[in-house]
Amino acid sequence: MKHKYLFILSTLAFFFSPIISADSIAHTPRIKHNRVKIHSSDSDDSKFTAFATGNDAPRIKHNYVAFPSFDPDDSEAIPLTISARFAIPTGMEGPVPAVIVVHGSGGVDERGELYSLHLNQAGIATLELDMWAARGLDGGLSRPAHVRETLPDIYGAIQYLQSRIDIQKDQLGLIGFSWGGVVAMLMAGEDTPQSNVLHGLVANYPVCWVYNKVPGYTFNQIQDSRQVLIISGKEDVYDAPDDCTALASSLFDEDRKQVQVLELEGATHAFDLNRPDSLFFDPYAYQGKGGDVPIRYNKEATEQAVESAIGFMLEQLGSADTYELDAPNRRD
Repeated sequence: MKHKYLFILSTLAFFFSPIISADSIAHTPRIKHNRVKIHSSDSDDSKFTAFATGNDAPRIKHNYVAFPSFDPDDSEAIPLTISARFAIPTGMEGPVPAVIVVHGSGGVDERGELYSLHLNQAGIATLELDMWAARGLDGGLSRPAHVRETLPDIYGAIQYLQSRIDIQKDQLGLIGFSWGGVVAMLMAGEDTPQSNVLHGLVANYPVCWVYNKVPGYTFNQIQDSRQVLIISGKEDVYDAPDDCTALASSLFDEDRKQVQVLELEGATHAFDLNRPDSLFFDPYAYQGKGGDVPIRYNKEATEQAVESAIGFMLEQLGSADTYELDAPNRRD
């Protein structure tokens, strides 16, 4: 059964993208998708990971790679050199699907590693981008003026993955956090031959009020090849409580069938940030009225989000094998 997903994706908002520690997140409950099972731990400070059982556990190979960005709308655009961390489960039979992992405005952090690790252990490769290094940006408020400026990075990532013989060239997905979640929302409507290989898009906590209202931030006419999962917290103050649901409901029937919304109880913006509670001012919070934004780590919501994202990607992309995820990690 498909989950409803609600991610709060703020494009104009000053995306808050703090670092979470993958070493201190707890284990997930059992996944209900594609026979993948993630087991829970009673320890609050144990690592939140999912691993294949025994000798079936794939070894994860990591490489740091670089590739040029690509703008399908501007053949004269000077490409940037985008760096990324590529991870793939080894010992698989044949090429595997891959997911592009896109960070928030704060830059690369442990959230990308956390989701990548789960995807790798489920038989899916990952390519975690660093969009800021090529632009000489520090992250936070030091970021591009518009999210669309970073879409060429995604097209470059698609071309890179398609150049590899160990990747299923037509089975790609994307998961993004905050700024990266906006990227996922925008890629849903990209009508280009290059983007047709994207099938699963997970948008983590977008600010939903901006879409189809602010120029350049369109979320409609979702391409037929794509399914979108939006995950949001019910206590995220960027939006009114029903903004993400209302966004999905406002779509034409065919588009609405391609969007799932998951609303998480007790979850604020960046609910999967495992650090002390914090508060920051953002002029784009409260539907653009501005105000203080609370961030509180929510262990249960984090578990649900990771479980749902991995299950969703398995539904959309499949995997070379199916694993029961509960054994110690193995890496090269």
